Amino acid sequence: MVVNGIQAITATWLSYQAVYHEWMLALIAKIPFTWIDIFLQIKQTDLWGDVQRAWNHFVKTGQLWAMIIGFILGYMIKGFTSFG
Repeated sequence: MVVNGIQAITATWLSYQAVYHEWMLALIAKIPFTWIDIFLQIKQTDLWGDVQRAWNHFVKTGQLWAMIIGFILGYMIKGFTSFG
C-alpha cells in the first residue's frame, strides 16, 4: 500500500518534471539573443573586497563589541547555571 503510494507520487512528479522541462525549452527558444546575452553577462567579483567591506561594517556598527560582550555574558551565565 505504501509502495503503491510512493510509486504514484514518483510517477506524478516525473511527469510534471517532463512537462516543465519541455515548457522551459520552448520558452528559451523564443527569447531573443540580445536577452540571452544580457542574462549571461559575467560580473567580475571581488570576494576579498566584499569580505573587507562586510567586516568594516560589522566593526563600525558596533556589532563586534556586542558579540564579544554576548560571548562573555553567555559564558558567565553558563557557569552560574551548570551543575558540575
